[in-house]
Amino acid sequence: MKTEREEARPGRAPLDAARRGAASEAFADGGVTACDGLASGTALGAARQRTPPAPARVEPDVYTGEYYLTHCHGHEDFLSSRGRKVGPRFIKALSLAGELRGRRVLDVGCGRGELVLQSALRGADAWGVDYASAAIEIAQRAVAAAGDDLPRERLHLAQTDVQALAFADASFDVVFMMDIVEHLHARELAAALREARRVLRPGGALIVHTSPNRVVRDWVYPYWVRHVNKAALAFCEWLGYRDALFNRLMLPTGRDFPEDDFERAMHVNEQTAPALRRQLTAAGLRIRSQEFWEPPMRGEYFPTPRLNGELRILDFVRFLRPLSLYPPLNRYFCHHIWMTAERA
Repeated sequence: MKTEREEARPGRAPLDAARRGAASEAFADGGVTACDGLASGTALGAARQRTPPAPARVEPDVYTGEYYLTHCHGHEDFLSSRGRKVGPRFIKALSLAGELRGRRVLDVGCGRGELVLQSALRGADAWGVDYASAAIEIAQRAVAAAGDDLPRERLHLAQTDVQALAFADASFDVVFMMDIVEHLHARELAAALREARRVLRPGGALIVHTSPNRVVRDWVYPYWVRHVNKAALAFCEWLGYRDALFNRLMLPTGRDFPEDDFERAMHVNEQTAPALRRQLTAAGLRIRSQEFWEPPMRGEYFPTPRLNGELRILDFVRFLRPLSLYPPLNRYFCHHIWMTAERA
C-alpha cells in the first residue's frame, strides 16, 4: 500500500525503528471499545505448489499494529486526527461513492477504519470488516476516542474473512475494496469478489482501488525508469554532484521494482487493468468506469525550490509527467487503478 508521495521516488529509506515503536505505543494506550465483532472465518486450505510451497493466504498476524501505524497508506493523517482527516486516495473513493446519506456502506478490508468513520459522518450506516485483529483493534480505539458528534449507532466494525461475509444478500448500496486486491491470492480474490457482488444491491456500486499497476512494475520501471535513474546518477557522478535526490537510495537502478519488507510479504497478486476487469466480470460484475490515476501532491516533496525543480525535471523524463496523467499514456505510467462496478 502506497503513500501519496512515494510515486515521485520508487525507492525509500528503511523505517526508523524508534519512530515506529513510539508511534505504535502512543496509539496503543487505551482500551478496546465494545463495537460489533464477528469471529474470523476459516482460511483457504494450502494449495498444491512446487517446492517450496507458497502459502494459501497472507496470514492475518502479518498485519501488525506497527504496519498500520507506521507504514500503511494514510498513517500520518490517521495518527494526527484519528481518521477525521484523510488524504487524496480516501477522498477520491468517497467522491466516487457519491451521496451517502441514508445508504448502507461496507468497507472490505477496512484497516484502521477511516472510510467507515468518514461514511458514518456523511450519514451512512457504515460497516467495516477486516480479518486482521490489529486493524479492528486500532479502528475500535479510534472510535472510542472520537468526539460526541460521531454517530456511533451507524458505525460497525467486525473481524471476519472477506471470503465469507456475514451479511444477507443485497445488503449494501456501496462496497469499498481499497488496497485489498493485491493482498489476496487469485482464488481468495475470486471468492471475495463473488461475496462483494452477493451483498451489493442492484444498482449499487463496488469501488475498487489497487496499486501498483503491473504495467509500471513489469515494464515501465525495468525497461525505462531504472535506466533514466542510471543515466542521471552517472551524469551527476561525472560532475561530482550529489544531493538529497541524486543518490542511489532515491534513484534505484536494480532490475526488480523497489519494494520494502511489508510489500514483499503482502503484495501477492498485483494487477493490470485488463486482468482486474476480467476478474470483476468473472464474478458477475459489470464495469461502470475505469481510471488510471496519480494522487495530487500535497505541497512540495522537498524543503527547497532547487530540489523540487530537479524532481519535476526528472519525473518529466522518467514518467512523462504531467503528460502521462492523461490518456493514452496514463495506462502505462500511472501507478493506481480505480474501477467502479455493479451487479451484472
